[in-house]
Amino acid sequence: MSDTRTVGTAILELLHREGIDVAFGLPGVHNLAFWSAQTPVRIVGVRHEQSAAYAADGYGRATGRVGVALTTTGPGSVNALAAFGEAAISGAPMVLISSDVSTALRNPEGPRGILHEMGDQAAPFAAFGRPARTVTNVEEALTAIAEALAIAGTPPMGPVYVGIPSDVLNAEWHGDLPLLSGPSAVDAEVSTGATSSDSDVAALGDLIADSERVVLWAGGGVAQCGEAGEAALRSLAERLGAPVVTTYAGRGLMAGHPLTIEASTHEPEVAEIIASADLLLVVGSGFDAMHTKNWKMPMPSRRAAIALGDEVTRTVPWDVLVQADLVSTIRSLESRLEDRGVGTRSAWAPVGVRDSVRARLILDERMIDPVAFVEAVESWPTEGVVVTDMCVPGYWTSSHARHDRPRHLLNPVGWGTLGYALPAAIGPASVGMPTLAVCGDGGPMFALGELATYVQERLPIALVIVDDGGYGMLRYDQRIFGHPERGVDLVTPDWALLAASFGIAYAEVDLRGGAAGAERGGAGVGPSAAGTLTDALASAAARPGPTMIVLRAAFYPPASTSPRWFETATGPRETA
Repeated sequence: MSDTRTVGTAILELLHREGIDVAFGLPGVHNLAFWSAQTPVRIVGVRHEQSAAYAADGYGRATGRVGVALTTTGPGSVNALAAFGEAAISGAPMVLISSDVSTALRNPEGPRGILHEMGDQAAPFAAFGRPARTVTNVEEALTAIAEALAIAGTPPMGPVYVGIPSDVLNAEWHGDLPLLSGPSAVDAEVSTGATSSDSDVAALGDLIADSERVVLWAGGGVAQCGEAGEAALRSLAERLGAPVVTTYAGRGLMAGHPLTIEASTHEPEVAEIIASADLLLVVGSGFDAMHTKNWKMPMPSRRAAIALGDEVTRTVPWDVLVQADLVSTIRSLESRLEDRGVGTRSAWAPVGVRDSVRARLILDERMIDPVAFVEAVESWPTEGVVVTDMCVPGYWTSSHARHDRPRHLLNPVGWGTLGYALPAAIGPASVGMPTLAVCGDGGPMFALGELATYVQERLPIALVIVDDGGYGMLRYDQRIFGHPERGVDLVTPDWALLAASFGIAYAEVDLRGGAAGAERGGAGVGPSAAGTLTDALASAAARPGPTMIVLRAAFYPPASTSPRWFETATGPRETA
């Protein structure tokens, strides 16, 4: 370790001051300043830059703090682009810090053949509409990082890219650390943003007062506002007697509350409640296509939204749209409702919807196994995290599993990046959160190298692989649309041998009993009975290091998948 305090050292000191003691990255010749620094920040070394950004995404979503990924120049930076896109669309608080080629070697007229050089390395990241910049000097570098932490960690959250030339990153730093130009990047308790206008709130209050049956549609923006956001949502729901449906990013909000509809908006029981309301009030959600069947789901004719960003403006027509701080807007709204004489209303929607949905599903033999899988996943510790991939078991977990708190579910539905779960699980696990990664057999192949990271860092991760011999969702798509099955059947590894090669504990189980294979511990641990999936998950949650659990099964997709959105009595029909 060097005793010289470089810009790289100062950046890590800034992260530590803001409560960020873990970063994720891969060293390269241009960014070694980070690995040479003597600071309390632990850098979790991954095997691919995309994994570094996914891990930072997972850390950010699970903790509410800003996740930080460190990459090197050129290909190292661009390798993280897909993960940056997922964070951008899903609103994950993350800062990607990449080295860039030396300012002393650059030619202002264009690239000249420097190792890893790009004409504009920040440009691909700016394409997502997120802040992306390349600094040019020492003073600008620290200011840019401080600004990035503040932006990424302030609702509406999202990723920020900062490129730092290698000579700037290695330059000595003698100054003080800059203050963040906004709220602390780790303050997830109070929402910030624009102040709602009195006229907007008054119009929303009038609309609610004239609506007897209101449905609240709560998204990840509420979770980003922390306990204050959830408390404001609960207060409004109780005043209006309004059922609350949640998006994937909002799962766990008001968990267990009788007004919370803990089931997918795609199931008919939930869709009927939404459609029968007088008013749909969207709070902290972008009201995206995946949750709304490309905005073709039946919904009330009157709609309003309290939104943090502007994405919602491009979805459906709104009677009233308030783009401002969620917490202060709801508080102001409740005051308006009191002035209008709107007291506490009785709940109008039925309770126990989740149980009704499950009771109906298991009458269909195609749904028995996936529902049993969901029930096993629900046994994962509340203090832990569940990370899902873009796969049929992931869709079941995201749409139907109950989550006991916000930030318990991490899901890549925003951009739909296959291969998310295995590397994203590194983020929460790096700070000791028991982490369950739900995958098919295709997704893990994107990042098998990170099994080495699991072991090297002794991460408390249970990697559940539901192996159906390929891309099960795409196989289903091809079948129902009458297409030939091509490209969907995959060679998969011998999972037991793969786990053994890394010294990872392994179990192959079925859902409800009768082990499909023995459970094997890591190095020096003998085999034992694997039991059910629930048993294997309990063993994995108690183990200090990683576990691989394999289930040989082919699940029928849930109603949340697009080929099933518009099913008729005779079966699925192609979506419009």
